[in-house]
Amino acid sequence: MTDPSFDAVPIAEEIIAARAAGGRLAPFTGRVPGFGLDKAYQVAGIVACRRAARSPVTGRKIGFTNPALWEKAGLTHPVWGNMFEETVTRTASGGGTPAIAMAGSVEPKIECEVVVVLRSVPERGARGAAVARHVAEIGLGFEIVDSPYPGWNMSPADAVAAGGIHHGLAVGPLAPVTDPAATAAAMAGLTVSMTLSTGSQPPHHVADGAGRMVLGNPLDAVGVLVEMAADQGSPLAAGEIVTTGSLTPPLRAAAGEAYRAEAGGTLPPAAVVLT
Repeated sequence: MTDPSFDAVPIAEEIIAARAAGGRLAPFTGRVPGFGLDKAYQVAGIVACRRAARSPVTGRKIGFTNPALWEKAGLTHPVWGNMFEETVTRTASGGGTPAIAMAGSVEPKIECEVVVVLRSVPERGARGAAVARHVAEIGLGFEIVDSPYPGWNMSPADAVAAGGIHHGLAVGPLAPVTDPAATAAAMAGLTVSMTLSTGSQPPHHVADGAGRMVLGNPLDAVGVLVEMAADQGSPLAAGEIVTTGSLTPPLRAAAGEAYRAEAGGTLPPAAVVLT
């Protein structure tokens, strides 16, 4: 329910200023009465509109896609945020490793995720193969999430207000979806292994992950996003990039690191360099 006394603009401006300066924020849930997800999405909408004036929205990200985290976080469903042309880096057609600049980040972490490019928008209620029929390409990627709230001390509403704490996305090589049923089955059984290397350290294993951690199937997360975004007046569109939620535990990230993820041939390997 809309609160007519709530003014989202000052909060949005505080977030924009903090992000621009690489500053920190006190959680809004501790200082704004009744600050929950409805108000947070109002704030996020203003922040996104201001940012889109210089860099168009190119897709969406989903967060809190592991239901095991919902009770502690006070959630019954995931949350989402926008991504922008300036925050998404794709693997070039000739190869090469995409990079994410860490400048301006405060407390960044990295997550390996399944990334899809929509051919068209799935119907409401679609899951699994019914979603895959609307996916043009699918692959692995890495999202950098960054908390402006010290020590990651925040609620889901605080995260939503700060743009889903999205900093950047590196999209690995993508594979076309030619068999929706096979793609849906592969995503349900997906496993990934992630390695890290630095200038002084050879690649070593740092994390494992699985598609079942993302609402049971990353494609199901896309279906849920379709419904949430439409209900909030921001429906998805054909061509959007969607990153579906973390397959792996989030790891602290820093410039100078290089990550690689392997999915045993289910999807092409992906890599990213943090600069």
